Amino acid sequence: MAREGRKRKLLNLSPELPTEIIFSHILPRLPPKDLMMQCRCVSKSWSSFICSPSFVADFWNDRNKSTTNFLFQKENRFFSSKIEEKEQQGGGNNINNNRVLIPTPVAELSYLSRFEALQLYRYDGVQSVHGLVCASSSYDGGPVFILNPTTRESIQLPLVKHNAVVVYNFGFSPLTNEYKVLQLINFRKSNFQFNAFTLGQDSSWRPLQVDPGCVDLPFKIWAVTCTDSVCINGAIHWIDKSEKHIVVFDVGKESFSVVPLSEDCAQDFVDYNDNFPTIVEVGGCVAVYIANQWEHNKIVLWILKDYQNLVWVKETITISEMPEKTIRIEVLGTIHTGELAIMLEVVDSPLQLHLYNMKSKRYRIFDFVWPGFKADPHGRPLLELVYSDSIVPLK
Repeated sequence: MAREGRKRKLLNLSPELPTEIIFSHILPRLPPKDLMMQCRCVSKSWSSFICSPSFVADFWNDRNKSTTNFLFQKENRFFSSKIEEKEQQGGGNNINNNRVLIPTPVAELSYLSRFEALQLYRYDGVQSVHGLVCASSSYDGGPVFILNPTTRESIQLPLVKHNAVVVYNFGFSPLTNEYKVLQLINFRKSNFQFNAFTLGQDSSWRPLQVDPGCVDLPFKIWAVTCTDSVCINGAIHWIDKSEKHIVVFDVGKESFSVVPLSEDCAQDFVDYNDNFPTIVEVGGCVAVYIANQWEHNKIVLWILKDYQNLVWVKETITISEMPEKTIRIEVLGTIHTGELAIMLEVVDSPLQLHLYNMKSKRYRIFDFVWPGFKADPHGRPLLELVYSDSIVPLK
């Protein structure tokens, strides 16, 4: 009854307000769930407008400037928290004086418990692009889901059963406005197969025109078994540690290339060989970081500032307020404030989020506390994923 009442209210807007006002000033300000679950049902024209590529892109760009969501997994349960940036009165010289971050309490997302791909504790098999989440398992032909945590929509991609390791990477092409999943099937070092799946178009996996047995690929084929990737400027990037390269898959063209690391960056791979380097997005740029195991409070970050001229810039970040019992540091990338999100896992304590301003070299610190949290080293969160609100329709 309540939903019908809200729907009638929306319908009553049409005779009183010009369509331009509704579409340009009212709908973009509504919560994502209201847009997708209620407004789309008002009429075909409303549904068509809300699902149009231009409205979806504008909505994402607008929300991406003010909100960041965090997704966590703890044992078989999933939780989320959101930090929203709001203006406050008063000025000052500090860059953050007129902005305040408001974190929401950590809440459980019970509906995610039904997704088998998320239950396998493979946090490196979960990737987010424009608010959509690709969750996959590399073992035994496990399921692959595309989720929109904001609208709670989900789809399962065609199941592939092989006696092989299957790796998935997720990306978006702004030129073609397409979301694609890249699939690599590794047949136990005997053969490889590349496939692609375009959301909203394909009903099955498409073989790519790449034959690792006959064509010299611009990277070591074995390096593709890593699911740690980022999608920037229409291309999926991941690290080929053996060759000191960044492997690039152009989502629109469905072609491969490589970006070489600088000599100094490659040397850091050797110096910190025990810690595998991780690729992240920093300020819209590809970046690689290595947690320095000898200096526990330092992170070595290499940023590809100039993609065309291959200019890498090194940043050494010192965490000044490092808790004594910190056992893991993870750089999550840049959030909507422009700050670098660094997650610290501390024994007997909640997860700690450090937001690092790379210009002022200052931190803001938040704790994520779960409902009923107990200081216990067991059952620590295994997944930390950053995503933005999105209304990209999946169905």
